[in-house]
Amino acid sequence: MPPNTTGRRHTEDQLLHHCRDFSAAYMAVQYLATHVRDYPESVTHQTVDALVSVIESDRFASQKQVLFLYGEAADTLVLLAANRHLPVSSPIIARLLKCLPASSGKRLRAVGQALGKLPVRIKTPDVIVAAQTIPSPQPISLPELLKVLGVCGDESPVWKGRSLICMNADIPSGVIKFARSTDDTEALFRESQWLDFLAGKDDTFCVPEPVSVCGSPLLQVTSKLPPGAHEGLHQGICIAFIPCEGYYDYPNENNSGRPVDLVKDTFIKSARLLGTLTAMGILHTALIPLFHNRVQQGRRNDNGAYLWEHGGRLDQWLDSCRYPNFARSGLRDFEHLIQTRSGKDLRHYIGEHLLSFILVMGSCFRNQAPERRGKDMDQSPADTRDLFCPDLFLTLIQEVCKAYFEGLFQSKQLPEAALSTRELVDELIYAMGRDDNMEEMLRVRDQNDMSDEMFEDFLRRRGVLDIPAKGVDDIILDTGPHLGGFNQTISTPKLIDYLFRYSALCIAFWFENQGK
Repeated sequence: MPPNTTGRRHTEDQLLHHCRDFSAAYMAVQYLATHVRDYPESVTHQTVDALVSVIESDRFASQKQVLFLYGEAADTLVLLAANRHLPVSSPIIARLLKCLPASSGKRLRAVGQALGKLPVRIKTPDVIVAAQTIPSPQPISLPELLKVLGVCGDESPVWKGRSLICMNADIPSGVIKFARSTDDTEALFRESQWLDFLAGKDDTFCVPEPVSVCGSPLLQVTSKLPPGAHEGLHQGICIAFIPCEGYYDYPNENNSGRPVDLVKDTFIKSARLLGTLTAMGILHTALIPLFHNRVQQGRRNDNGAYLWEHGGRLDQWLDSCRYPNFARSGLRDFEHLIQTRSGKDLRHYIGEHLLSFILVMGSCFRNQAPERRGKDMDQSPADTRDLFCPDLFLTLIQEVCKAYFEGLFQSKQLPEAALSTRELVDELIYAMGRDDNMEEMLRVRDQNDMSDEMFEDFLRRRGVLDIPAKGVDDIILDTGPHLGGFNQTISTPKLIDYLFRYSALCIAFWFENQGK
């Protein structure tokens, strides 16, 4: 059947003149969305104008469900924009991008998520890491493995987490990284494959040199390990590598004498490398561990992982930054790399990468005085805002955004709307510099999901000496600082807005410039 153009035009006129209440407006947008899907060739510029007017209007801004209205309109516009052959498609992205700088909250989220759905082409390298069968670990004694690494007899390995590090004049000369589970074994094998792949990418990436024994990168130490081993090592299974210079030189280490330019260069280099990988469809999924609520890892479908798009409280942000997966050498811990041939995850990870960088920046300032944390002597929240330099913080964010964009597109044309502002930095300093949110709640339901042993261990690791009865009352724990109160929103909403804005601009730029 031919399209009902009369009904479509009537609907568009009503939206343009704001003649409908919220429910009727939502139904009208859905009607247009159906029309666009079924009869895209009949769509006119008035259809676009009507949908844009819904997004730009503040008439329904106070409605609790307005995200769905904005989202339906923005998704429909993006569907039209993706059909490049349509006469109405060419100006749509520019009109949506104009909404980004002046928008916030639900309107910005709707437009940002919609732009993130634009179909982008990823020029992926011909490599699918970990597609092959995982080999059996090659047995080897620790002394033999140390010889393979070229470690002299007088070098005593030291534990750093689950890694055994051989030091030579205070410089790491060899690393043995152990698995903690069967899944970890797969991750370590995947890391060895990524090291081989990245080592072949000319001089772009500085990566450790993996060590193989009898052709196998996956090893199994059969002899006794030095004291102080990390808990829960899995059958001595490991990989070994020779680290590159600066591999353990974190930008946020407590070193007040470290030159600012060195810290800045570490962020810029890592951001550019990360953008370069992302452009190839290779995504680093854990620059730092990000959680909405660590205690719910076992029972939530998302394992308690932080989804920044939801804008919820960020759990233990400062602790998450202790050992970031980037350092002076560049990126680290390649077991967290995944490959995608689809663009659907790009917007999320672009935002997550930027979020991780910004959090580590905040920890750089806080780590100048790590003892100032929690509550002061008078039980007021610790206030460390004096440790922050607003100008430096702003510069770091802007330089990271430029470098990441350059890595993505080999272009320095970062849109001005993607640059951070002093207002964002002021909000970050207030939230990161004041420990207003220290509490975590262990709910009765979560307690009952634990064995008695797990329950007691959980509390003792959080400093609880007098263990209460399990499953009677919710237990309040002092585990912060967190960004946001327990079961509340994040205390830096401008940061979430900025992530939506930056990631949407990147995807839009990608779509608009692919094939040029």
